[in-house]
Amino acid sequence: MLPNQARTLLLNISSIAQPDATFYGQEYVAPGYSAVTLPSGLQTVRRALFGGDPDMAGLNYTVWQYMRILHSTEFREYVLALDDRITYLNRNSLVDAAYGPTVDPDDGALQFAGTPDLGDASGRLGDRWQITRPTPASVTILNYRLGRQETYFPAFVGGVSDYIPMVGHTTYIVRILEDYAVGTAWQVKYLAETGIDMDIISRAAQLSKIGAEAYVALFPSREPYKLFKELWEHHILLPYKLSGALLALIYQTEEIRVGG
Repeated sequence: MLPNQARTLLLNISSIAQPDATFYGQEYVAPGYSAVTLPSGLQTVRRALFGGDPDMAGLNYTVWQYMRILHSTEFREYVLALDDRITYLNRNSLVDAAYGPTVDPDDGALQFAGTPDLGDASGRLGDRWQITRPTPASVTILNYRLGRQETYFPAFVGGVSDYIPMVGHTTYIVRILEDYAVGTAWQVKYLAETGIDMDIISRAAQLSKIGAEAYVALFPSREPYKLFKELWEHHILLPYKLSGALLALIYQTEEIRVGG
């Protein structure tokens, strides 16, 4: 048994890959937990629930939503049956987190416009760059996630450069004040608010399209999966429907972890 066991199984990220406790939405994962390798059908289920390319921030946000759904009905007993030692219900709402860019050093040199392509169906909420000014005429932007760097030669008019794209996001642009010294480097992080594709209604809609192979993998013909399937297929209230699917994935992951 593990503290926060149901959440840990749903997240399914090894303890050694967890960010530190100050990271967005981070909760306790027991040392020594190793991510469970799931069969293809259950991987399809996870993609529907979490997106095609989620990052850690996106996973934490989505699990934060799902655990509150699971604790909102009487079927939370299945969560507590795994281990009733939980910490994640004490966290402040992630809706109130500080979203948008953070810059180090925050010296006012950078002016941003637009928003990056984040918070969508991919499940990704964050990105990170380094911006440098290697010469008076050039600006270099490195996207750490993509490992891609571009060098631009913007015009400077009235003491400020033209807008240039943040690498990896054509909808997010930046300009630089001309007075800042050559050789200056800025670290930029962006944490996006979630869009409609990451809300629970959209995720439930995606889950309804997973196909027969994934559906059979999620709901084998035995208990407690028959009950979980009944909730997903027949309950009229979304928290109950989603609880059925989430509990099935959690319990399947635990079975594989213990058995394999």
